Amino acid sequence: MATSGFAVSVYVDNRENVTTAITGTTSPVVPVGKMLVVEHMSGYVAVREGDAVDQISATGRDDLSGTTGTVYLPVHFASRPLNFGGQLGVACMHQFGGPARLYVSAGNGVDFRADANSAGILKANLVGSLIDATIA
Repeated sequence: MATSGFAVSVYVDNRENVTTAITGTTSPVVPVGKMLVVEHMSGYVAVREGDAVDQISATGRDDLSGTTGTVYLPVHFASRPLNFGGQLGVACMHQFGGPARLYVSAGNGVDFRADANSAGILKANLVGSLIDATIA
């Protein structure tokens, strides 16, 4: 079984239209004939100063097994207050991440979601391995 490293990021900037949830999907998606085995995810979500992060999750679809997996990522710390401008204004970056195991089949990306009263920016990264895969 051939393997190769894979890393991808997603960046969503909603500072002009702050919402209670911010989502983004990795691109490019997993190539045809491959499966992504995610090993680690990390990033940050910027929310207004004083607001808490409710949850951060990552979801991937494995069409080979017909399942969808979701990983909930822990928040480690918040930055000092920074002025992001726009509707977001003064906010803190809440860093998240850690090891994670998620299987994602060809043609799919990983969907990241952060929930807070004022979710303004989401930056997420993942690393893993691509393995050869075929639908039986």
